[in-house]
Amino acid sequence: LSMPAQRALLAETVKALPDAGKMLDQAVAAWSAGDADRLGALINDDVAASPEVAQALLFSRNQRWAEWIARRMARPGTVFVAVGAGHLAGSGGVQDELAKRGMKVDRVRY
Repeated sequence: LSMPAQRALLAETVKALPDAGKMLDQAVAAWSAGDADRLGALINDDVAASPEVAQALLFSRNQRWAEWIARRMARPGTVFVAVGAGHLAGSGGVQDELAKRGMKVDRVRY
């Protein structure tokens, strides 16, 4: 990330700290309900405000992970993949990237 993007991300993070507990409660509730889109919106809204940050922290990583997962799934054996919740939802999320590669993703419910 460029220095201006890093500064902006840090400033947004500091600004959001007072509401972090409330946001975490909402994120846990969305995850528990299986609402990946709501979860992604809660977690990724700040990041999405900067295209550079979103590309570096979300979309590029999601594409690389999806490529790795698709290659690994083509081999024999059991695979368990865990990623941060913000990487699961919406357009450009890991699930979306895997779907583009013809894969189906199921959420594990416990």
